Amino acid sequence: MFFLVAGLVSGLCILHLWQTTRIHELTASAQSSADRLADIEGVNRALEFQIEQAFSLERVARIAREQLGMIEPNVVHYVPVTANESD
Repeated sequence: MFFLVAGLVSGLCILHLWQTTRIHELTASAQSSADRLADIEGVNRALEFQIEQAFSLERVARIAREQLGMIEPNVVHYVPVTANESD
């Protein structure tokens, strides 16, 4: 009977140690994943900023003028003329 109780207590102690170790491993893994996610999100924000800068209207207009030789269109103002019915 003593050996049965001793075996049961030993088994429960080993189970407790295994569960505690596993919890620590999973906690460390979760923290590592959270840190990696934060790093990836930072890289993603930096890339989004670079994309916004690359496709900004000011940059596109500057490249069109400097590299492609394009010019701003002339602004033509039109004055509406009404037709007189007495003519």
